[in-house]
Amino acid sequence: MIQGIYKVLENKALTDCVYKMVLEGDTSSLTAPGQFINLTVEGCYLKRPISVFDWDEKTISIIYKVVGEGTEKMSRWEAGKEVDCLTGLGNGFSPSKSGSKPLLIGGGVGIPPLYGLCKRLIKEGKRPTVILGFNTEREIFCKADFEAIGAETIVTTVDGSFGTKGFVTDAMKELEYTYFYTCGPMPMFRAIEKTATGSGEYSFEERMGCGFGACMGCSCKTKYGNKRICKDGPVLVREEIIW
Repeated sequence: MIQGIYKVLENKALTDCVYKMVLEGDTSSLTAPGQFINLTVEGCYLKRPISVFDWDEKTISIIYKVVGEGTEKMSRWEAGKEVDCLTGLGNGFSPSKSGSKPLLIGGGVGIPPLYGLCKRLIKEGKRPTVILGFNTEREIFCKADFEAIGAETIVTTVDGSFGTKGFVTDAMKELEYTYFYTCGPMPMFRAIEKTATGSGEYSFEERMGCGFGACMGCSCKTKYGNKRICKDGPVLVREEIIW
């Protein structure tokens, strides 16, 4: 974990309420896809935890949805703004468990952390399939990003306005895969748990206080005792989760 000042290089809207931000700064603490950062927002007591979309030697890219005061303020940050940030938080996904044909399932703003994972898997010679779930066509983002790196990409919309009509689980039923990774809302997780075959990993979205395990505010029960989503997670293996 590293705390430092990062500079906003880009902050642009992808949809009506989803934004992509690129930050310049120290990225050495990022070691696994699925980790997150904690951003200080002026006037807000708690930092805002945001999953990492992608990173390189000098920059971190995040994608976030405007849902409250903090993210609304973030959407107005302009290039050149300096931001206090904690990076390298959380445990991330385990690409080594994927097998040859992994399945990645993302719902809404649970999609971004799967991009870095997908890049890693493709680099390792795996053949990932990605399912992106949305309510309607106007909410779609990141589809082109996954396609550009060579992933088989399936889009589902609840209203049928684009791609497969229905939920991510409707697309899952037709697929064969060696392992699955998923990030999204809890109702989606519960549906996936009833549909998925084999082992996999869930990346949980949880309200957090400190973001690094000190306050115990995001603790949850597992089959192996209490775990902190911010530090022991956000990724938990299917077999340890109590639903």
